[in-house]
Amino acid sequence: MIGSKVICPSCKENSITDRYQTYWMCSACGEKYSCVSGIPKLYVEDSLGKSDKGLRDKVYKYMAWFYNFWNPFFMLPVRPVKISLKYWIVYFLLVFSFIFMVYNLIDLIAYRGIDDVKSYDFLLFAALVIFIFVFSKQQRYAYLLLLAIPIKIILAIRKFVPEKSASSVHEGFLKEYLGSDKKIKMLDIASGTGHAFLRGYLNLNADYTAVDLSEGMIVQGRDLMSKQKAPVDFILADATNLPFKSGTFDICTNYGAFNGFADTKSALKEMIRVTKNGGKILIFDEQEYPEATWLEHLYYKKVFACYNTLAGSPVDLLPEELEDMEVHQLYEFVYVFTARKKKLEVQKETERILKSRKKMISQQVQSNQ
Repeated sequence: MIGSKVICPSCKENSITDRYQTYWMCSACGEKYSCVSGIPKLYVEDSLGKSDKGLRDKVYKYMAWFYNFWNPFFMLPVRPVKISLKYWIVYFLLVFSFIFMVYNLIDLIAYRGIDDVKSYDFLLFAALVIFIFVFSKQQRYAYLLLLAIPIKIILAIRKFVPEKSASSVHEGFLKEYLGSDKKIKMLDIASGTGHAFLRGYLNLNADYTAVDLSEGMIVQGRDLMSKQKAPVDFILADATNLPFKSGTFDICTNYGAFNGFADTKSALKEMIRVTKNGGKILIFDEQEYPEATWLEHLYYKKVFACYNTLAGSPVDLLPEELEDMEVHQLYEFVYVFTARKKKLEVQKETERILKSRKKMISQQVQSNQ
């Protein structure tokens, strides 16, 4: 099943015929791709964007196994308290622990004196050093601890109400595919731990594929889908050079990664390329709402969007191949972008109009000269 979808990311040929547990190889160009736990790494390391490499090696390499625990903290001020109570408990424990460790250090130096050092002082000091080290390497955590409560108060007072909820947008997006006898193909890019598939997609009659650049993340995604008994093909791949034939998928999605790609324009082009004519695209990521205060803007920049290369939805990239583009602000700092790839006849008509306009402009320039 997976072999019929993929192409070699080096030579762009559908010629990866040698597929083994430890490596895959292209019979056309001879490029060899290693595997991680049986998952092929179908990307060229030297062609990866610098920030994409950085996130893979400096963030997800070490934090992947804790992703499902720490990721909800960034949405802490936005989510209702009743569904984030356990995270608030952890938050206050961390804040009070940090305050207590600083107080103990000040008390030791200013009042008790170095001669009165106890064994627990060494433990508290070591913990404080770890806290400071983590905050220096991941400053978004420091800003999170500092700003979570003020932002929660601001949001409680302002009470942002979206025009559409996340569930209604997804229902509308999937409506034409639900209950269809025809088997469709779906691709989730930067799939991470695979939770995107739990947003109603597993109710489709579909052939599922998931790609990600992080080994740790994609292994977790495979484990989750195994528990769900969902037949998903997992591939390690670069979002800006997807190893698939053009026009392969009916649905192409990306949750929470698009704005952080090193080259968002190329990533969007690749999403469009691998989507069938008439197929649909959905992108879910960060974007602050227009009424944001300066403090909310600070939280957005330092916590939500600290790794982002794109400030908001990709509608500003003006993708000519797309139509029915919609952007919905679902939460104060989250948007969803949906669109449909134009059918072939619409694309040809658009190209004809553009060529006609370019020709007319060229003729006007020549006449003026």
